[in-house]
Amino acid sequence: MLQPEAILDQALQGPLPEDWRMFDGRGKPLGLAIFSALFAFIFVGLLQLALLFFLGPFSVLSWLVAAPAHIPAGIQPALHATNWQNFVPSLLHLSLFFWLLPVLAALLTALLEYRRGQRVRTSVLILTPEGVVQCMNYTSANGRRFKILDFAEVQKLALHMRSNDDSSQAQVWLDVQRNDGRNDRWPIDSRYGPVEQIVQTIIENHALYAARGPQAAL
Repeated sequence: MLQPEAILDQALQGPLPEDWRMFDGRGKPLGLAIFSALFAFIFVGLLQLALLFFLGPFSVLSWLVAAPAHIPAGIQPALHATNWQNFVPSLLHLSLFFWLLPVLAALLTALLEYRRGQRVRTSVLILTPEGVVQCMNYTSANGRRFKILDFAEVQKLALHMRSNDDSSQAQVWLDVQRNDGRNDRWPIDSRYGPVEQIVQTIIENHALYAARGPQAAL
């Protein structure tokens, strides 16, 4: 049975055995956080505007508009499609509270995405002749999370690939048929490096393991 802690410690301390392969996560937490925060800010802001525009004074968000006396409360002119001259001035009197929700959503999203990107960046995928060990947050002794593919428990591996119609990237995973009859998926994350190389190495290692039989593993 694989011992993930021992495998990780040996891989980090080195030297790496010749028949091992290690792939570091390549996340970009700062860029991911900025992009996600910008998207969240725009999305929430447009959603508020849409609610104000289509519901007008009946919207629970009408208090976000601090219109002067000569302009109806909320964005009431939005209820009258022909009254566009009053709609634009109403937008100029959006209160400070209108921007509060998008800013808070952007900050929360940035924090969550930064932490997610950081977890990927501090993750590692280790391929050994006896199986695969994936560790998230390996820099923290108490926060490590392991995912293990032990060849001793695997009867068959099959590669699956599915391309998205709206994307140039394809989803790649291994169908794992275990000795006890269970089937599950092992997704291959492109952030660890070339997917084809990783998949080929895993399948070759499993084939060699099945041919020689189980041996003492770390």
